[in-house]
Amino acid sequence: MVIHYVRDMERACAFYRDTLGLPEEPTPGSGSSGWNTFRCDGLIVALHILPPGDSAEGPLPHAGLNLQVDDLDSAIAEVRAAGGTVRAVQEAGGGVPVRVAEVTDPDGNGFELRQHVG
Repeated sequence: MVIHYVRDMERACAFYRDTLGLPEEPTPGSGSSGWNTFRCDGLIVALHILPPGDSAEGPLPHAGLNLQVDDLDSAIAEVRAAGGTVRAVQEAGGGVPVRVAEVTDPDGNGFELRQHVG
């Protein structure tokens, strides 16, 4: 899954759906004002509203590799054991049914691990 953070969900959905022709792909939590997903060949492209507190000025620095895991706590332990780091963990809540860990590999390359809950 590739996630792009956006400022305006309606505009972004229109761009990916109408301009690029990507079909909407329902996933847990999608179809809300904060999360929508599209299929691009075998890949899911997810649009996520800009997180609270992030600046809306300039280009958005949020895009990258997001891996779905069944057990976030176990995956975090494996990342640490292999020399990676965990920068932050966001618990599910506020209508968002996903726990997210921002992690890095041993070389400092960042990515996210995501576990759908409930």
